[in-house]
Amino acid sequence: MNTFYIARHGETKNNKSRRLSKCIDTPLTQDGLVPTHAVIDKLANVPFDAIYSSDLGRAFITAYTIAKGLNFTDEIQRLAGLREVNYGVAANMPSAIAYEQFPLLDRNTEYTPPEGESLEHMQQRVLQTVAELDAQHSNETILLVCHSGVMAALKASHIGQDFGEHNISEAYPHEYVGVFTYADGAIDNFEEFK
Repeated sequence: MNTFYIARHGETKNNKSRRLSKCIDTPLTQDGLVPTHAVIDKLANVPFDAIYSSDLGRAFITAYTIAKGLNFTDEIQRLAGLREVNYGVAANMPSAIAYEQFPLLDRNTEYTPPEGESLEHMQQRVLQTVAELDAQHSNETILLVCHSGVMAALKASHIGQDFGEHNISEAYPHEYVGVFTYADGAIDNFEEFK
């Protein structure tokens, strides 16, 4: 059985200014990788066989920083399947304005914003990506570096909670690290790794 660890990217300019980023690429802040050093400390004694990253720059830069900090020298694979949800026309809007214009955004699992994707579609995409990764590895330890929405999609699936409801009740800070396994086509034992 494979063991998956999951870490969030560093702080971005959009995070700091409270703008929706999701699947657009927004640069890290000057101190954006400070939380990543806490992630490296948490993972210091975990020997990874593979590291995968969302294909968005903020996640890949974070993954590269973690790999360097852990002396991991293999290639980091970038996967579009680990991207954050696509907010469509709401992307890059100030959060307050976006939620005023699109009140179901991030809360209704089936709602699709104009030119975007629903939480349900995004969750299916992420679960399919994890299933494919699980099939490619055997009894290995794998790190995924991605986004808070990916963490929420996986955790909500594991606990059987509606994705939109989970978004309202749960937060994943930049220094968060989760760990889970995948068995019988489902996320198993998702918990915070400290």
